[in-house]
Amino acid sequence: MTLAFVHALQVVTESTAVLFAAPAGADELFHRAENQVPLAIVKVTRAATFTEIRIQTQAELKKVCWPSSGPNSPYLLAIGRRFRYLDGDNIAACPARRDYADHDVMVLRFAPLEAQVSTFSFVGGQADENRSISPASAAGRDWNFLRVPVN
Repeated sequence: MTLAFVHALQVVTESTAVLFAAPAGADELFHRAENQVPLAIVKVTRAATFTEIRIQTQAELKKVCWPSSGPNSPYLLAIGRRFRYLDGDNIAACPARRDYADHDVMVLRFAPLEAQVSTFSFVGGQADENRSISPASAAGRDWNFLRVPVN
């Protein structure tokens, strides 16, 4: 699907027409995080103004936060570019923290991926990227998802 099109269904009832629209480019999947981190991307939605990632916990997680800006905020890496974090739902912006039960879902939105993108990597921030390059600096979390397919 391309971002330029929105699927629409027109329902005609008596003399009234109602238009329902669904977001373009919603892909359900199950893509586990790297390094045995108990997380999985379960849905990717591509829209004209954002790309939304739904991450489901695969175990209970304690004291989780996401940096909302700066070099350690999460981003999507595709076609040699970083698509920055915009906002999210059911998350805590650092320094606030929150706990998650098994199978809770975090929603993160990023700058929109370009139409030609067929895979991306989710990087938890520059510190996570540096840890994946240099295992010697492997302290802390490493919440990366590599080569996530999208339509």
